[in-house]
Amino acid sequence: MKRVILIVAILSYICNGTAQNISIDKVLNEIENNNLTLKTLREEQKAEKLANKEDIALSNPEVEFNYIWGAYNHDINGKGISVSQEFDFKTILGFKSRIANKENELIDIVYKRERINLLLEAKLLCYDAIYYNALCKELNNRLSYAKANVDAYKKRFDNGDVSILEYNKVKLDYALAKGKLAEIEADREEVFSQLTILNGGKEIILHDESFELIAPLPLFDVWYAEAEALNPVLEYAKNEVELSKNRISLNRSAWAPTFSAEYERSWEENFKQNGFTIGMSIPLWADINKVKSAKAAKIASESRESELKINFYYQIKSAYNKTVILQKSAAETKSAVEQLSNMLYLGKALESGEISMLDYIVEVELYYDARTMALDAEKAYFSSLAKLAAYTL
Repeated sequence: MKRVILIVAILSYICNGTAQNISIDKVLNEIENNNLTLKTLREEQKAEKLANKEDIALSNPEVEFNYIWGAYNHDINGKGISVSQEFDFKTILGFKSRIANKENELIDIVYKRERINLLLEAKLLCYDAIYYNALCKELNNRLSYAKANVDAYKKRFDNGDVSILEYNKVKLDYALAKGKLAEIEADREEVFSQLTILNGGKEIILHDESFELIAPLPLFDVWYAEAEALNPVLEYAKNEVELSKNRISLNRSAWAPTFSAEYERSWEENFKQNGFTIGMSIPLWADINKVKSAKAAKIASESRESELKINFYYQIKSAYNKTVILQKSAAETKSAVEQLSNMLYLGKALESGEISMLDYIVEVELYYDARTMALDAEKAYFSSLAKLAAYTL
């Protein structure tokens, strides 16, 4: 028995590797800091925000210098300089600035949405890793017992106590356990590879072999109220409506005249002049349909917001109900497998001759199928819960 325990410990160590274990939260923090897609998106959005601020100031002042010479009197030449500046109400009253600020808020919301999607992908991969770690642990145990049986039956076969058929069954059970473990390890390595890609090429190893405790969910109305307030899709739609209102105000201000002021100074020999000019541009035709267009866009954005709210409500309600069902299934399946396991008695029954090797193999296979089913149920529940609570990432 001590030998079996030693083999289990060694194989478990090999299966888990030697890297330092980290939690799911730490994995997500690392990925957020190291992910190249998010880094690129942050830099692109910095540029977009600066571009949105380009048109919020008054137009540049204009400076002119002139030199005039006489056709009949070449000794008298005129010189002049003028400085002019345009003033429009859209800029002075801050309409352009409000539009730019709201557009930059939309950029932040887009980043928030992409960040959530990426971290959700990483979290689901973490649950896959935990699932494969748990299977790896179970199959390591199975492999150790199978190896112990092979060693025991080898001695019995050499002593003539069992037939070649019985001995071959034991070796076949060991081969099946070894092959299944190799398959699970390959699947687990693929998950770690995907996590490493998300982490900007820096390796991540998650050693957890069990899921979190299954806790009751809050009431749906409580859950929905928080989800609605934090959901970036709805937040984006709400800000689009506010942006469309600002654009209406901006386009209405286009009907206000644009003023210009100009100072001019000219001088000839023994003669100087100073002047001041005020001009006004009256928008009669150029912007005739801009307000109508902005109002139509506002109605469209309000309709889109209402549609998204309705869709989101029923989507999250469906996801919530599904998660509740999966939660119950996971808890019941896990409890049943733990309470009804015969693994403690199978070895003793085999040694005492109460069951045959074939019966033993069938019972072991049945147990590990049930254990896998329980882990499947847990992974399905926590994956569904992660999607339901993605807005908290």
